[in-house]
Amino acid sequence: MRASFPFLAALVLGGLLWLPSPSQGQTPDFPTESWSLERCLEHALTHNLSLQQAQLGLERGDIGLLAAKGAFLPNLNASMSYGVNIGQRIDPFTNQFATNAVQSSNYGLSSGVTLFNGFQNHLNLRRARLGLDLAQANVEIAQNNVALTVASAYLNILFQEEFLRIANLNADATSRQVNRVEKLVAAGAAAESDLYDVKAQQAADLSAVVNAENAVQLATLNLAQLLQLDVEDAERMDVVAPAEGMLQASSMPVSSDAAVAFALSQFPDMRAAELQVTDAYLGLDLAKAARYPSIRGSYSTGSGYSGNRQEAVVDPVYTNFTIPTTQGIELTVPVETSEGVYETMSFQDQLSNNINQSIFFSMSIPLFNNFGIASGVKRAEVDVMAAQLSKDQTAQALTQSVESAWADARAAKRTFEANSDALEAAELAMTNAEARFEAGAISALEYADARTRVDNARINALRTRYDYVFKTRILDFYMGRPLSL
Repeated sequence: MRASFPFLAALVLGGLLWLPSPSQGQTPDFPTESWSLERCLEHALTHNLSLQQAQLGLERGDIGLLAAKGAFLPNLNASMSYGVNIGQRIDPFTNQFATNAVQSSNYGLSSGVTLFNGFQNHLNLRRARLGLDLAQANVEIAQNNVALTVASAYLNILFQEEFLRIANLNADATSRQVNRVEKLVAAGAAAESDLYDVKAQQAADLSAVVNAENAVQLATLNLAQLLQLDVEDAERMDVVAPAEGMLQASSMPVSSDAAVAFALSQFPDMRAAELQVTDAYLGLDLAKAARYPSIRGSYSTGSGYSGNRQEAVVDPVYTNFTIPTTQGIELTVPVETSEGVYETMSFQDQLSNNINQSIFFSMSIPLFNNFGIASGVKRAEVDVMAAQLSKDQTAQALTQSVESAWADARAAKRTFEANSDALEAAELAMTNAEARFEAGAISALEYADARTRVDNARINALRTRYDYVFKTRILDFYMGRPLSL
């Protein structure tokens, strides 16, 4: 069952189960390290990989927003080329045939901007901003899920430790029974089959102790893995239990309606689902925008160099000759009488002389593209319906989670009340046993058994109180109440 609640409230929950470790006065084989729920939550929210992945979504959202804003700006690109032509060609800079090997190079700057594309840039910008909000909601969801998972694993350790205490008490009581029956069998006051029965019970109780110890170790390992601790830190982990005076349950609402209403309006799960619906509608608008024509403007400027372009160092000398024609018209023809001297024009001069510029506007009108645009619109419409269904599923799951939390809290309350009544009855029985023991009406073994029953009742009451308090705190999260102890 998936549950989610405000992240800051999850940290407040850490105060519920925080106190120094009860084993601080002991001297273990290796130094232990106390872990309260508050410390577990803080550590998990810093080191959890799923949460780090969700936080990367914020960085992707920032990058996407920057790209969407940049789409409104013109681009700017520089280009250059260099080549050697061998064979006959028309030199673009001299407009003459060239047959020798000619070196040439081109340099240019170009810029283009989208003037209109069916408002796709505006839609993409809105979608990028929406994506950033969605990434933030996903981070909050991840924080909530991590906090609840860690808190549940932490509480499971406390439960398993209480089960271990009960198993040890039961094993001790059975051991006393074995000693008592052994004496009775030796005295001939009991059948030997009675001894077999209690020894079988003793073996079962010892097996229960081993199983309980394994359960504690596995629960601790599970929490250590959630916290991503290394082997040494996991071995030193000592989960602290709350002081009994700190276990104060919150008041139970009459029904789950108020909690459901708050969760549906405030939880990041619903906010993320609503953002996904909005994103799907923007995707539909983008698909429809592909039907509109697009207009682009571009500007480019450039220059070039050719090794075949010559300039005169010494100008040639021309002499005009007059040639009579048969029609009586005289033609004046210049004839070169002294050759000029030429050399390749310098690189700088060619760049200056060969500058060219161009401005273009282009329009693209979609007429038929193999049903690509129509298919895109249909897919976007399906995406909208899928997002709406996903939102409904999220609301349904969240409602079920809140209702289950309320039912769990109510059941935990009834169980706690029943165990409190059982503890009260066991304490009355213990008071009676103390009086009878002082009067010599019962043996020390019977008195010890009565004490064991009281201890078991107290452990059960404390264990169910853990459960009750924890589940009422979870319900508080769903109801948006400030937590207090």
